[in-house]
Amino acid sequence: MFPLEQKIGQLLFIGLPGPALDAESQRLIKSVQPGGVILFTRNLESPQQTAELTADIRRFSRVMPLISIDQEGGRVDRLRPLAGPMPAAKRIAIVDDAKLAFELGVVTADLLRPLGFNMNFAPVLDLEVGGDQPNGLEERCWGSHALTVIRFAGTYLEGLQNQGILGCGKHFPGLGDTTVDSHHTLPTVQRSEKQLWDEDLRVYADLFGTLYTRVPAVMIAHASYPAFDGYGGIPASLSHNIVTDLLRKRMEFSGIAICDDLEMGAIQKTIDFAEAVTRAFEAGNDMLLICSRPDLIYEAQSALMRAVESGRIPRQRLEASIDRIAKIKAMAMAPQPYSAEAFRRATERLSAIYRAAVESSALQGSLS
Repeated sequence: MFPLEQKIGQLLFIGLPGPALDAESQRLIKSVQPGGVILFTRNLESPQQTAELTADIRRFSRVMPLISIDQEGGRVDRLRPLAGPMPAAKRIAIVDDAKLAFELGVVTADLLRPLGFNMNFAPVLDLEVGGDQPNGLEERCWGSHALTVIRFAGTYLEGLQNQGILGCGKHFPGLGDTTVDSHHTLPTVQRSEKQLWDEDLRVYADLFGTLYTRVPAVMIAHASYPAFDGYGGIPASLSHNIVTDLLRKRMEFSGIAICDDLEMGAIQKTIDFAEAVTRAFEAGNDMLLICSRPDLIYEAQSALMRAVESGRIPRQRLEASIDRIAKIKAMAMAPQPYSAEAFRRATERLSAIYRAAVESSALQGSLS
């Protein structure tokens, strides 16, 4: 039987400060017992070291955690120092070869599993509405039309998950039609409800219902959607209308909803952190992402403890999220034993995919 603070820890998806579990990081894992851990380039020095780090994370965890990374390719390429460059989604889409997207998913999984990962925060499911907008999505989108994104993101997801890495679609309900970066400030998506349903949400609806590309997790955007919430500046990540009414009830999503990083400017400049944590969970998120600061991870745990103990968050609501998280964790595959040779072979396959994508997309550009 887990104490309440460790049950609440299962709701937290946390980052770690460095490449090894020092005494403070060990205390953090043992005390919080996070349901998930995300690694960044700051955590990765070599393939062997990364495999040892993820093994240590599992060793200090009472329940197997989700261990994830943002490994999209292009400008979001955490493995680049270890494995070489990975092409961006846009590069693959320009080539117009869904088989290449599938192969990218396969090789991404073949790189991640020996390192101890069981999840990847990809694919991006946002539509590229304005390719020149400084919204943080440059080259990360598969296309500007729903059917294009479904085709490429779906085949990528199939390759990724066939090889044992869970995917996570982002950023629900659609972040493509924004002109600012939510890492810095809160964007507003000025789309009508019909436009969102016909375009942005169509991607999610398809990937929720297709057996081989079914997405088990969704990351909720830090952006305001007047079509669902009016003009009060409520981020989707804190919106009951969006996470519970839209995602859970109307779209019947049964996987886990993960709130984007609560340290981002869109949240930090909008609302008190402890209140944001509580409201994110009340909105319907199952897991809350806190990527950098241990003090905020402990603060989030304490805020949720107070909310449950006071009755603000009902116990059955807590248990519902823990059950959903457990079901997704049951889908996760055990890591493969680390093999330097197997990892090297995967990097060679990645290099071939990268050359094919970059050279073909350059040719396409010269012909257009």
